[in-house]
Amino acid sequence: MSSDKDFSASQSEAAIADYNISDGLDFSEVSLLVRYFLCLIMAVMATAVAAGFDRYEAIPNLSLIYVIPVVIASVLFGLGPAVFSAVLGALAYNFFFTEPRFSLVVADTANIWAIALLFVIACVISAITSWGRQKGVDLKRTRQAQAVLRAYAGRMMVSGSIDETARLTVASLTEFFQSPVVVLLSANKTDDPEIADGERLTAIEMEAARSSLVSNSVVTGGVYPYDESRFDFWPVATISGRRAIIGVAFDPDRRPVDPGVMVEIVALVFGAVIDRFRA
Repeated sequence: MSSDKDFSASQSEAAIADYNISDGLDFSEVSLLVRYFLCLIMAVMATAVAAGFDRYEAIPNLSLIYVIPVVIASVLFGLGPAVFSAVLGALAYNFFFTEPRFSLVVADTANIWAIALLFVIACVISAITSWGRQKGVDLKRTRQAQAVLRAYAGRMMVSGSIDETARLTVASLTEFFQSPVVVLLSANKTDDPEIADGERLTAIEMEAARSSLVSNSVVTGGVYPYDESRFDFWPVATISGRRAIIGVAFDPDRRPVDPGVMVEIVALVFGAVIDRFRA
């Protein structure tokens, strides 16, 4: 039996290691201000490169240099920063390389079309690239969820008590969402939960947790009548009657699109293990 537990634990550790290694650097986690500032830096660099070419030789398609920052921004930062780069590129090309120079006034109609075409091309490229980037981010997120769930299930199989399962649940969800997590358990079938592991809750958050237990439904934080609650609460279904609930405090600016899918799978495993101990 001991060797089986060691094997399952090693499988869990390997899954967590795979998850951490594949996590890499996600530029979507960089603050919005930093992303837009980096777009500004890339526009300045593109202008410097274009000025270098323009100084020594006339290039008919000089404006295409400004497409490069748009592509980079759309791949790394998303659609908003990419469109921002497109606007900066069109303005910089107009200001520095069309007559009259160092003015936003355009004397030649042909240059107006060139600027408009630059902006349209940049926006189309940014939209297509950002769409592909988002698909890649979604796929990566799915693989991360699979790795965490694999490790979580393996650890729950060899857990020794309900309190240990609560700690494992908190650790796994905290690792995945990078947000505060709490697990609450109530004695037998009562609707008065006690915190088993994780964050401490305020009075309004405890009330939201009780409401989720009584109604057996998800209670979302930041929404009336629990608009001061940081946590979203999910009830844990059990056959034995032991009541449990999972809470996650998402950052409003970085809230996942559909966090319930991950939490509900974890809740199913958690509930099954609770029933095993109760039996």
